[in-house]
Order: sequence, then structure tokens, then C-alpha cells
Amino acid sequence: MPSCPSCRRPVALARATCLYCGASLPSEGVTALRPPAAPLVGAPARDEPPVRAGGGEERLLLVLDLSGTAPKTLARALDLPPYEAGLLVKRGALHLHRVLEDAAARAEAVRLGAAGLAVLLVPEAEARVRPLRAVGGERGEGVLALRTEEGPATLRRGDVRLVVRGVITREYQPSARRRRVDTARLEQGYRVHLHRRQDPRALELDAGVFEFGFAVTGSARLELDAWVEAIAPDATLDDGFRRLPPALGPAGTEPRGALAAAGSLDLAARGRRNGLDERSVVFDNVEQFRFYSGWRAAVERRR
Repeated sequence: MPSCPSCRRPVALARATCLYCGASLPSEGVTALRPPAAPLVGAPARDEPPVRAGGGEERLLLVLDLSGTAPKTLARALDLPPYEAGLLVKRGALHLHRVLEDAAARAEAVRLGAAGLAVLLVPEAEARVRPLRAVGGERGEGVLALRTEEGPATLRRGDVRLVVRGVITREYQPSARRRRVDTARLEQGYRVHLHRRQDPRALELDAGVFEFGFAVTGSARLELDAWVEAIAPDATLDDGFRRLPPALGPAGTEPRGALAAAGSLDLAARGRRNGLDERSVVFDNVEQFRFYSGWRAAVERRR
């Protein structure tokens, strides 16, 4: 992902100026972010179609398993400064290296393998399977009875292969109409993806709008974590999303009942109090979280 030459923050949207500081962006960086028009033929309807190259090839993700990798090996293979390579190795685990067309990805995988790195190839379509959003539920002994947008879903202890959780960043779009910039702040969100063994779609739980069926006396986030610990004590837990710089995009509109409607009204009221008009756009990194969770689950299935 290209970065702004002025503030060095990631450029997440194809626009002429930086979302954060307003500086002009180089045309090549903006062009690289524009999605191509043609979807991949044969992709499942519920998936986001993967981006195709000019030759019609599906793109592949190159994921590096840095467990046990020597910093010098990584520095040579990726042409990184020794300090940066050392930080990546110290963090360990998995690292999304690049997203390339099929032929280029396989050639790069061969090169990196010859340099001593462990490489996994994941089809982009598999990493972009849309999650199934859970709007509420109840917890029993070793079971979660969830209400999703497509109907009820039951989870029992042992059904979950991977848990991915992360904090969601929210910001208002910079605007000349804003009067009190310092006070126009949005609360962070928190989402959990439960990746099941028998279904490629993750169950997505949003702490901000999830209806527990009872009054939560403490934090909704802590309550969700307690549910996850009870239902998936042996599942792999990944919270590496917190290490990524936020890549913001326009927040989606996801109606989820009375609780979500109340949250939207509260958000609008706070915006007006902070000097924003009703046309102010909210940005978040939910799609970045979903993509991270998707490729992470694809790797977990291969392991």
C-alpha cells in the first residue's frame, strides 16, 4: 500500500489528496489503488470478486512464516535494513508480503524459498470471503446460540478453529466546515471473528451493537472475550491486527436492529455538538480487519 509523501500514513483511498493531512498525492499511487472493472469469472456470489490483472490472472497473496527465521536471511531476501528485518523477525508469526498475479506470485515464491524463507500462497478470493454478521445471542454451558443476519447459528466448544480480534479505528473525514477539530473524536470499535471448522465464512461479532439479551454490567468487549474463551479455549487466537497502521475507508451502513439505530442517532448528535454537519463522512478500517482476518484464516486452514 502506498504512503503519503508528507505524513507517511497509508493511502487507503484513490483520491488526489491525502485523507489525513490534505497533501497532494502522486498520480501513480492513486492509480494503484483504483479497482479494476472486471471481476474474476466463477467467484462465489457472496465473496468480493478478486482483482484481476490485465491478462485475466487471479491474484495470490504471498504470506511469510517468520517463525525461526534469521534476521539476516530476511534482510537479504526482502532487501530490508537489518533493524527493520530484526523487528519483523522479533514479532514472528505470519507476515503478508505482497499480492501479485498468479505467475508473478509463484515466481516470487520460488525466489523467496531459495533465499531460505517459508512462503504460503493464498488465492485472494479465499481471503475476501465475506463474514456472517451476528447481531445478538445467548451463552449456555459450552454453547453459543447466535442470531445472525441469515438466521440462527449454534456454536459448540470445539467448533472454532481460529479467533481473530481487533480494535477498529474511526475518524471523521477532514472538512473545512469543522469548527472544533480537537473535540470531534469517535470511540474505537472492537470486532471478533470466529472462524469455524466446517464453514469458510467467519462469524463477526461487533461489541458496539451486539445484543446480549441481558444488561451488561461491565464492558461489552470484556463480555465478548469471556464468551470466546468459554467456547473456543483451544482455538488459535490472533490479535496481530493491532500492529498494522489503520487503512481507512468510508464506513459501511450495516443496519442491525434497535441497538444499531440508537448508536447511529447518538453518533449524529455527537457530530453536531462537535461542529460537524449531517453530511460529515465517517471513515473506519473494518474492511482492513476483514481482509486481515480472511487471509489469516486461509493460512490457518492450510496449516
